[in-house]
Amino acid sequence: MTKINEMSHAVLPEIIAFRRDLHRHPEASMKEFRTTEKICKELNELGIDYRRTGDVGVIAELHGGKGDGPTVMLRADIDALSIREETGLPYASEEPGLMHACGHDTHTAILLGAVKVLQQLKDEFAGTVRFVFQPGEETAQGAKYMVQHGAMENVDMFMGLHILSYPGFAPGTILTLPGNLFSSVDMFKIRVHGASTHGCIPNMGADAVVAGASIVTNLQTMVSREFDPMEPVVVTIGTFNGGTRFNIVSGEAEMTGTCRSFDLDIYEKLPAVMERIVKNTAAALKCTADVEFNRLTRPLSNDARAFAVFKGAEAKVIPPELSHPSARNTGGEDCAEYFSYAPGVFVHLAAGNEHPMHSSKVQFDESAFENGIAVEVQFALDALEELAKNNA
Repeated sequence: MTKINEMSHAVLPEIIAFRRDLHRHPEASMKEFRTTEKICKELNELGIDYRRTGDVGVIAELHGGKGDGPTVMLRADIDALSIREETGLPYASEEPGLMHACGHDTHTAILLGAVKVLQQLKDEFAGTVRFVFQPGEETAQGAKYMVQHGAMENVDMFMGLHILSYPGFAPGTILTLPGNLFSSVDMFKIRVHGASTHGCIPNMGADAVVAGASIVTNLQTMVSREFDPMEPVVVTIGTFNGGTRFNIVSGEAEMTGTCRSFDLDIYEKLPAVMERIVKNTAAALKCTADVEFNRLTRPLSNDARAFAVFKGAEAKVIPPELSHPSARNTGGEDCAEYFSYAPGVFVHLAAGNEHPMHSSKVQFDESAFENGIAVEVQFALDALEELAKNNA
């Protein structure tokens, strides 16, 4: 066990207590007022420099005692989900309809643990470690918000961590992979405009429901015929609404859905391809249509250099049997936004449980937290050293 492992273990009891307090008081995205206050209180007690980013979110910094150098950023998200908790835990949510079902309370606590350990080590490094406590991940607002508040200014490398409810791996297992990890997430709305008429004379109108149904079918050609078959693309229609009565040809229909992709080139082309298919399909059936395309998150792809630094750090503090490759995930993670500004790496921390993420019954093994703290601390130290060496 290294010194960093020992230090991470030593702070674990207070980190667990901090996490349980957050778990009792979850807050919705971009409304994390109490959580922000709690983080600031802890940072004040530690004497850490920080600034609030408006009403929610915190950016803190720790400057090494060996002088100036690069800046490495560690990030945690702090928001909860609109779910009624059913765990039965003694520290279960006290807020009706809100729960930390994605583990952001654990991320916040782990990052605070890294602050505590790195503060004890500050005389051993040069440069700056920045700690970003980000609101609003679940609504994909928070990373953009933090960038606007200067979170990525002068950052040379960064790391993000997400806990994982996965019973196949021992608590404390670290999982990641080079390159693509998370897909992009797009949300779209399609409105089809036709002309209503009596159901017995459909030729006198333009059926928006029929056109909409054809659009649903034709959109799947985006997957099968528009893009490289070796690159996965997901197009899902989640809702379809149209019509007012059984014997009226509908003049309006509306669909909503999501697109997912890993490839940046595909990601850039998706809106134009969808609009072409939607409008031309509608026109072929005497209708018109418009598409509202909302880009939530970009694809998240681990940078090769940051990944190499991370793997070196991981090997120092995580036993080999607790290191595993991850799998690409078509879920989204707004940490992807930060990759536009600096090389970074995103990893998972297993804290096994039989219930999946976003479940009202999900729980996390708190013993896993110390490995999360240790690997964040070691990454920060190794990244500062690697960056300084290459900039010398």
